[in-house]
Amino acid sequence: MATIPNQTHTQGQPQTPSQTPGTGYQNAAPYTSRAPGLAFDRHFTRPGISPYDEIVWELRDAIIQDFKGKTIFEQKNVEVPADWSMTATNIVASKYLHGRVGTGERETGVRQLVSRVAETIRDWGMTDGYFRTPEDAATFHDELAHLLLRQFVAFNSPVWFNVGCDRIEPKSDAQN
Repeated sequence: MATIPNQTHTQGQPQTPSQTPGTGYQNAAPYTSRAPGLAFDRHFTRPGISPYDEIVWELRDAIIQDFKGKTIFEQKNVEVPADWSMTATNIVASKYLHGRVGTGERETGVRQLVSRVAETIRDWGMTDGYFRTPEDAATFHDELAHLLLRQFVAFNSPVWFNVGCDRIEPKSDAQN
């Protein structure tokens, strides 16, 4: 059972039945009901305007070469925000886009990557009742997508590798 500090108990005072003997802590009430869900305010996005539409996009060729100039990775026409560096483009294309390079199953860029991850997290939250309203779920998605697209935040590699891959490839080994 969770406990909370008892701010009023001092040594020498009698122990009340609601306190755990010898600890100075009071037993917390047991969890009995579900909260109504999280509410989200917009800080970076506007209702009805996709965060993907507020980005200038461009197509780039992601190419990584070894020290001798031999190409060790290449993906043409990777869609990325225009203000992203070539290093960011090469990392995203070579490490995080899902699917086999050169096939129609391959993600084509950052728009698809961020959509896969942000939509999956939003959908999990909706399924599990984390959002107060559908509008709060939409706000959460838009704000998260904005932050990711602008590189204000980033997930660690396992998130990019795994989250939402089952949406693309139902028999994916990513167990979301």
